[in-house]
Amino acid sequence: MDKPLLISQASLLAFLTCHRRFYLRYLERLPWPELLLKTSQRPSVERGQKFHQLLERFFLGLPVDPTAIRDTQLRAWWRRFQESELALPQGRRLPELRITVPAGPHFLIGRFDLVIVSTAQDHPFAHVYDWKTSRPRTHSELQQEWQTRLYLAMLAESGSALTGDEGPLDANQISLTYWYVDEPLEPRTITYSQEQHKQNWIEIQELVGEIELGLDQDQWPLTDNWSHCRTCAYQAYCGRQEAGASETLLAEDPRPYDFEPDYLLEPETP
Repeated sequence: MDKPLLISQASLLAFLTCHRRFYLRYLERLPWPELLLKTSQRPSVERGQKFHQLLERFFLGLPVDPTAIRDTQLRAWWRRFQESELALPQGRRLPELRITVPAGPHFLIGRFDLVIVSTAQDHPFAHVYDWKTSRPRTHSELQQEWQTRLYLAMLAESGSALTGDEGPLDANQISLTYWYVDEPLEPRTITYSQEQHKQNWIEIQELVGEIELGLDQDQWPLTDNWSHCRTCAYQAYCGRQEAGASETLLAEDPRPYDFEPDYLLEPETP
């Protein structure tokens, strides 16, 4: 393949879960069967999307009228956010920020719910905020999440794209806060360091190298873990219908919508 790939959090997770799923989803771009998105799940999907849109509007400085929010659950989430009085650093606010950084012959691409950029003690810093409407995870779980690792690494590799004349971002000056609607007073903040970034970036580049090897050899083996097949809409393409279907057919916390429109083929929840 001559054209570089845009590797997002979702595509990286697909590759780690099953190389064949990555191939079918991101290279062949086969549609994700609509039947897997149950009617009962649609309201939660749409509600999560609308919550992110509300916060984007808020951080753009546009008015938000709570009385115009008809969905009672969405209105409750908005009220929790306001009442949490989440402490935000002073600085330039960049909601729904999209960043692309090179990784080998391909590109990592990510969209951040909110990034605040400023300087402290003459050093530029960036603080990322990610809004979650799913089941809360612990601090230690989030530290190991690929979303965390990928987002922190991308900011560290972004150079001065965000900070301009203030100079490139040092990994020690980057942090990420997850805010959950179900635990609004307990945000999880994860800091970063140069040492962590060095090892993290090596592992990310190795994964990109594995994807490149798959492209060169055109080999995309199925996962050996059949439990992944139970939640995969592509099981019919792979002859693994006997794996059965789980009641939980959606990934727990992918992005509600993506920046690769023709790549967005599966139902996603925030």
